[in-house]
Amino acid sequence: MDSISAEDLPTIDGITTVSLLHSFIPMHWLPFSISSRFQKWTLSHSVHYGFHQLVWFL
Repeated sequence: MDSISAEDLPTIDGITTVSLLHSFIPMHWLPFSISSRFQKWTLSHSVHYGFHQLVWFL
């Protein structure tokens, strides 16, 4: 595998930017947020459960 060159940096920056903006789409986090509020979970419980869902998804 080749190392990362200066020519690759705009592509990496673009991918990173799109990924971060994509994570703000409400369809990704809104259902989880609503269900955790409905279940009256604490913030730590919600984060813990969300992390386990992320690991399971990967």
